[in-house]
Amino acid sequence: MKVTGAAFRSVVGDYERGRPGYPPAALDHLARELGLGPGSTVLDLGAGTGKLTRDLARRFRRVIAVEPLDEMRAVIERSLPSIEAARGTAERIPLEAGTVDAVFVAQAFHWFDGRRALTEIARVLRPGGGLALIWNSTPWENREGPWFAALDDVLERSRADLSTMRRHATGMWRRAFESDRRFEPLSEAVFANPQRVSRGEFLAALASRSYVAAMDEADRAELLAEINRLLERPDAPLDGAAVLLPMRTDLYWTRLRR
Repeated sequence: MKVTGAAFRSVVGDYERGRPGYPPAALDHLARELGLGPGSTVLDLGAGTGKLTRDLARRFRRVIAVEPLDEMRAVIERSLPSIEAARGTAERIPLEAGTVDAVFVAQAFHWFDGRRALTEIARVLRPGGGLALIWNSTPWENREGPWFAALDDVLERSRADLSTMRRHATGMWRRAFESDRRFEPLSEAVFANPQRVSRGEFLAALASRSYVAAMDEADRAELLAEINRLLERPDAPLDGAAVLLPMRTDLYWTRLRR
């Protein structure tokens, strides 16, 4: 089973409903480190349904969202009509050179052709401009405790192609930076991002993961039903009807060398 970005087309609703946002403190930290202020112009690259775009719009004067999938970009256009949303990819950004003060990439850089993406990012940045990479890491990826380890086991036994789940964790995306002299060395930080969600939101978030979204409909339904049953275990991370997710947000940032 080959997983591509197109797998997200069938789960746009689940993506919007279930995917978590990002800690305000983490975004404040990035703004400080990249020298950004309310008057800055920033690009949300691979914006999806605008999870990060919404937060950026509250902080900066001009926010541009670039997203290749029409179905996801349509959510941004409906929910954020004042935002400039354009069709494009990291390898072909539809902006003129020196347009933005910073580029933000959330949950997406591991999908890019890293070297080509960095060339385009460097092109659209102003001198000394910044690049921020953001990932929310899930507790089942890290097998945090018996229940999340059991969830990871269920995923391992399923027909899901979990190589996509490991794309960020392997660190292979860093290779694009190793030979690139246009950017300063990457800095990094970690912020707690605990989530309290309904069971439906939790299952929607799982359904929106690329490795689940790419499954055929019957296999996907069977997997989500098994995970729903797993929530009946005594050690499930429940507080009443809410599912508690001890997530974290990993930040990486750099700037163009002057």
